[in-house]
Amino acid sequence: MIQLIIFNFVLIAFIAIGLWLIKKHVKQTRTQNIILLAAAIFTILFHYSTFLFKLLFGGDAMEYLSGTPNLILPIYPCNVVMWSALIFALLKNKKSKIGDFFVDYLFWFGIFSTLIGMFANVDFIKNPTLADYENVKSIAAHATLLFNVLLLPLFGYVKIDVKRNMTNMIRSILVMAAIGCYCNLVFRALVSEAAAYDVNSMFLIHSPFDGLDFLTYPVISLIVLPIYFAVFVICDRCVRKKRRMLL
Repeated sequence: MIQLIIFNFVLIAFIAIGLWLIKKHVKQTRTQNIILLAAAIFTILFHYSTFLFKLLFGGDAMEYLSGTPNLILPIYPCNVVMWSALIFALLKNKKSKIGDFFVDYLFWFGIFSTLIGMFANVDFIKNPTLADYENVKSIAAHATLLFNVLLLPLFGYVKIDVKRNMTNMIRSILVMAAIGCYCNLVFRALVSEAAAYDVNSMFLIHSPFDGLDFLTYPVISLIVLPIYFAVFVICDRCVRKKRRMLL
């Protein structure tokens, strides 16, 4: 686990340097939009890198694809965050209501899910080595996704509004549940009930944690919502206090 922690802190250092350079040199909205799009596309290409390599150089690409269900459908929360980053980058009006929804989802949910994906990486836990490219790719792809997420406050998209933030988080939870149901039904219908159980999209069928069978997606959501509410209230008070001090 020590090598995982060191590797992650190296990645975070690179993220911090990248964000600092962007903050210092990038001022125009057009350039910011290009960076958002480039970062989102890079993350997706990185996520599919093994499949693309096998496809281009004569490997067993289709066999690899069939054994990696999250390349077929967005079955995990971070997969949804990854595609949402691309959708947001492509939005013409990023400060519309739909833009606000994506910002709140990407930032408030994405920042926690990507950090969990980095420091509690399932692939690394199952095979604790950085000599395996699949492990490195899985960890680093979460890091590039974290970079995507942190661009949002840097470019001024993240706003503290308890009502808006909570409303969008509830919507996000419902949307993710719908995506999970869809993915599980697809695998059950096209493959088998056992395949749907193994895929366990959005952890709707069973808990991802051994010994904590009750921690399915609905229970996790009920635990997370009060935590988000507390975070939003605290952030709102901090912002209001800061504004009063500046007056």
